Amino acid sequence: MPRNNEIFYSLAQAKAKLSEVVKKTLQSDVLITKNGKPCAVLMNYERYKRMTKLLDDLYDLYLLEIGDPSKFNQLNQGQLLAEDIEEV
Repeated sequence: MPRNNEIFYSLAQAKAKLSEVVKKTLQSDVLITKNGKPCAVLMNYERYKRMTKLLDDLYDLYLLEIGDPSKFNQLNQGQLLAEDIEEV
């Protein structure tokens, strides 16, 4: 289920109202700003687990696409992810 709404808190507000901010993650992602610029995101743990599982599954599919299993140990996962992000 996509979530289009985001809630913004300054770092000072988030520190002062942490329990409230954590509760808000059940409804949407919370962006925390520092000096008016986004610096962190707080999200529900279940959403985080789903996202990391999706990334792991996508990475596995990417490795299958390469086609040569002997190359798997030579791959740098961070570098591959950076390359894929640049392509988007």
